[in-house]
Amino acid sequence: MTAARASYSIKPEVLQEFNALVPSGERSQLIESLMEKVLIERERRLEAIAEEYNTHPDFAEVRADSALWEAATLRDGLED
Repeated sequence: MTAARASYSIKPEVLQEFNALVPSGERSQLIESLMEKVLIERERRLEAIAEEYNTHPDFAEVRADSALWEAATLRDGLED
């Protein structure tokens, strides 16, 4: 896969220290790795929220209402 270039605003002092401590040949790989970790963590949090919605008793009425709405609108706008 071809790499993509991106532009981000970073505090100059942070960028300067990063460039001083991380060799140029490792920077993109390190940034990509950090991005992947953030994406995985955010996906886990979203999955946990969805799991709680799908299983927590406090949301039972909302799930039931949602199911009724889905059933009522399933063929909405479709010809018989």
